[in-house]
Amino acid sequence: MIKRITILIILVFLALPLAAQILPSAPVDPVIDGSFGATEYPQVVQLKDMRLGYALSRNGQSLHFILEAPTTGWVSVGLGSNRMHGAHIIIGYDALSSQVISEETGRGHGHSPSSTKLLSQSAIKESGGKTTLEFSLPASNYSSGRDLRLIVAYGTQDNLRSKHLRYDSHTIAFQK
Repeated sequence: MIKRITILIILVFLALPLAAQILPSAPVDPVIDGSFGATEYPQVVQLKDMRLGYALSRNGQSLHFILEAPTTGWVSVGLGSNRMHGAHIIIGYDALSSQVISEETGRGHGHSPSSTKLLSQSAIKESGGKTTLEFSLPASNYSSGRDLRLIVAYGTQDNLRSKHLRYDSHTIAFQK
């Protein structure tokens, strides 16, 4: 009986990396610098007038995201929901004097600072009338075997509270 349990435990641990394959791995891990490199992200989707890229790190431990929007204001990506409510929102802006990136929790049609901090790395950059938010976080937070739902949005002001000008949602399907 102990031998069967030991074998089962070993098989479960061997299968865990397969379950974490929710996104295609990047050939080279993206550099988190707020710039949309031409070959950094194996998956890029157009969501209205925003461009979203995402990848699983080569070692399967991190998820990398980048969002580029036609604004000089804030941009955001919300993970875990196709609506604001319940999403873990990464929001930021690049003002003349500082860059701000915050982790927020969606509540109804608003959000507030999150007590859960997940970001491993983050960067934001405004250039040429576009703002680009790039970040990575541990893959284990979103590798539950279900699809990863997310929202993206942007606004026109350099703050974390003004209403969005445009938004969209997307679902990342797990690889089967």
